[in-house]
Order: sequence, then C-alpha cells, then structure tokens
Amino acid sequence: MTLSVVVPCYNEFDSVKEFHEEVTRVLKKEKLTYELIFVDDGSYDETEKKLEEIAKEDKNSKVISFSRNFGKESAMLAGLECASGSYVAIMDADLQHRPETLVEMYNKLISEPDYDVVCAYKSSRKDESSLKRTLTSLFYRFNNLISDVKLLPGASDFRVFKASVKDAIISLPEKTRFLKGIFSWVGFNTIYVPYSPEKRMHGTSKWSLVKLLKYSLGGIISFSTKPVKMVFIVSVIVFMVGLLNFILMGNLSDRTIIFLMSIMFLAIGIIALYISRIYSNILGRPCYIIKKKIGFGNK
Repeated sequence: MTLSVVVPCYNEFDSVKEFHEEVTRVLKKEKLTYELIFVDDGSYDETEKKLEEIAKEDKNSKVISFSRNFGKESAMLAGLECASGSYVAIMDADLQHRPETLVEMYNKLISEPDYDVVCAYKSSRKDESSLKRTLTSLFYRFNNLISDVKLLPGASDFRVFKASVKDAIISLPEKTRFLKGIFSWVGFNTIYVPYSPEKRMHGTSKWSLVKLLKYSLGGIISFSTKPVKMVFIVSVIVFMVGLLNFILMGNLSDRTIIFLMSIMFLAIGIIALYISRIYSNILGRPCYIIKKKIGFGNK
C-alpha cells in the first residue's frame, strides 16, 4: 500500500459521497495504490450509512464507526492506528482540502527524500469572521510565547507524512491529544506549503468559537507548564503585596482584598485545568470506542 488517507467525518452526509468521488478520481489518475479510511465520529445524521454504502462499492474504502462522538483528535488517531500505507495523509471530508492539493503534497514529499512531513497552512483566512481570525492569531502568538513546541500560524491537520512519523505519533500514550502540537513535538523534517481552503460545499463548520477556545486551551496545557510556574510567581507577588500593605497601612482596603482574591481565584483556575488533565489521563479510559469496522478484513 502506497498511500493511506485518513478522513475524519462528523455529520458529513451531504458531502461525503462527492468527496469520495473526487478523491478517487484524482488518486486513480495518479495510478497510486491507496486506501481511504473514513472515521465516523458518532455522526447523528446518515453519514455512517452513506459510508457503509461507499465501502461496499469501493474496495479501497474502509470505515471505522465510533460508538459516540469522541472528537476529531480521536478520529484522526483511530485512522492513523489502522493505516497501512508507506505514506499517510489526513484531510477533511468537506472538500475544503482539495484532492489535487493532496497529490501535490505527496509528490513534493516523494521528490524531497530528506523531508518526512508536508504540512499545508492557510495562506488566507478571508472565509472566516474577523473575530475568529483575531482569536486564532492570538492563540498562535500566545502558544509560541509560552509553549515548549512552536506552531506555524495557520498550520492545519491537512498533511502527508511517512509511516515512520505515524508510528511515532501513535506510540505516545497520552489520552488527551493535540495533534498539531504532537507533530511539532515528535520532530522530523517538515515542509510547509500554503493553500487556500475551498468554499464549503455543504453545511457549516462544526467548530464553534466555544469549541475552538476549548481546543486551543487544551493545546496550550498539553505542551507547556509555564502557566503553573507563573501561578507560583504570581502567588509570591500577591503574598508580598498583601504583607507590605498590611505592615505599612495596618490593614487591607476592600479594593486590595478584592484584587488579591481575584488573582488567587485565577491562579486556582489555572491549577484546576492541569489537575483535570492529569485526572483524565489517570483514569486510563480509551480515546475512542469502535462500534464497527468495515473493509479491514481480519485486521
């Protein structure tokens, strides 16, 4: 098997058939041996049924169905764990990632043997709201300021990489995952190529601002302990301010008390985030539960 294409799906009934037709047309034209691994992440529409129909008609298409919605990170992990190709790709099912771009990335990786990953990054965000663009920009700046791993602004999950990179990624035991950060953490030589997302064919983005904020916060926590260290420093400063105020003034004003309490509650909140992450990993629950697999034979 030359190329495994992992395709996370969540409520993609309207677009998945068209996606399959487009990708199949392009990959067959390139005469590649390939497999399409569709991962249905607990869709509540007819996505699972449509994927099963595709898998029955196309021997190159395989389906993994989750017992419920576990999130895109889990869907990508499941696909990677089942991928058998010498090269692996990840792309969305909404056709914003074009199959032609996938082939260009694959050919670039083949022609550059010293590189292990080709990652596409958004050269334009005109399709996003100004609020979303601003928040995204702030996330990358803040992450690269405090995190142990650096992220290229606009870098996406749309990638093509060697099987050795896949093996490194799935070897990590952590339960709460942030794949963009994991790609950076495991290393390997990476080429970044610009791309402009196509207009969404059907529906709207599954990523609300709340989900994006939660996802971004989880990414920062996954690869940086600086917030916790900052909590210690701030706590010491707050203690010194309160002590000096008491010594010099003889008491603490209401404003001072409110300020100090606000700082401490913020510090407690940051610590709570890390504790919740530790708790999730200690439980040892799987990242996902597979309800059904189609097209994998005895694998």
